[in-house]
Amino acid sequence: MSRLIRTTAALLASLPELERASLLAVDTEFHSERWFYPRLMLLQLRADRGDPILVDALAVPLEPLAHVLTSRPLVLHGCQQDIQILHRALGVVPNVLLDTQVAAGFAGVGYPVGLGTLVQRFLGITMEKGETLSDWSRRPLTDAQLGYAAEDVLILADLYEAIVAEVDKRGHRAAAQSAVAELVARATTPPDDSRAWERVGGAQLLADDERACLRSLVAWRDREARERDVPKNGLAGDAILFDIARRRPANAHEMRANRKMPGHLSRQEADTILGILADPGPPPRALRKERGAQDVLRAVSRVAERRTGVAAELLLPDGDMVRVLAEGPNALAPWRRDLLGAEFEAFVVGSDGYNIPAGFLRGP
Repeated sequence: MSRLIRTTAALLASLPELERASLLAVDTEFHSERWFYPRLMLLQLRADRGDPILVDALAVPLEPLAHVLTSRPLVLHGCQQDIQILHRALGVVPNVLLDTQVAAGFAGVGYPVGLGTLVQRFLGITMEKGETLSDWSRRPLTDAQLGYAAEDVLILADLYEAIVAEVDKRGHRAAAQSAVAELVARATTPPDDSRAWERVGGAQLLADDERACLRSLVAWRDREARERDVPKNGLAGDAILFDIARRRPANAHEMRANRKMPGHLSRQEADTILGILADPGPPPRALRKERGAQDVLRAVSRVAERRTGVAAELLLPDGDMVRVLAEGPNALAPWRRDLLGAEFEAFVVGSDGYNIPAGFLRGP
């Protein structure tokens, strides 16, 4: 039976059980629709095979859990946003041993795969998902919500053991843990606003001056959204900023030439935006227009997936693909280079350009 904790005294009383655990299953329920930073509503914990502990994050300060979450090995599923939330709430980097979603990518299942699908595949259990879109800010929480919240951490220990057994059988435990460490590092590293523009669709097509405008507009949008704690798209979507950077309107009237322009941008934010357009700073480097080469590398990573059983999305993420094209295979983490193999390196740096060595396309 799960325990709902709504007082600091009850949380402190649960600490000895959590401190004794050899493994903690962790999950969160949060809302992210109306803020820049997701708001934690409920934190679910399970110490080894004990009863789930559900901590009401709206009623109880979480600081007493900082030591537990950094000293005990944690297992989560799809943990990046959970880690971001806990890092912001507690100011610590949680001690994640494994993410079952990432581990599944090293177990021949693919990536990313939902928790319910993995539980069905590895444990033969069908999970209830009736509260997926529930309002977790309402109090009191219903029995259905509490049951749903407890189920995820109840199942994680068994799922962890089943997936790790498969990962170990394939010899990929160290690589899986390296991939999780990368994910945790990304989740706990402050974003680089000056490079956020690179993720805007079509950015590689812009001329130098337009690129400078987009870089400065996106950096302003992200910084303002963070400071105001509002969703980025609620302030200005990528497509709108791309249009402004491309057209470079000279006044608010010209801004409104785009019929989808949000009214608040052409009114409250017009002076700021026009000021950015007037002096956007030097243009950032052009993005490589290597779509064809990226498509080829993506296809080759799929071949490596067939050979190793490790999901191509983990072997060669898009960001690493760009670095490989710019810097060569040495830009990759060692575990990726090992799994992709010498054939991949020969393919990338071969004397004839992008070429596929004999035998590389053969399956297992």
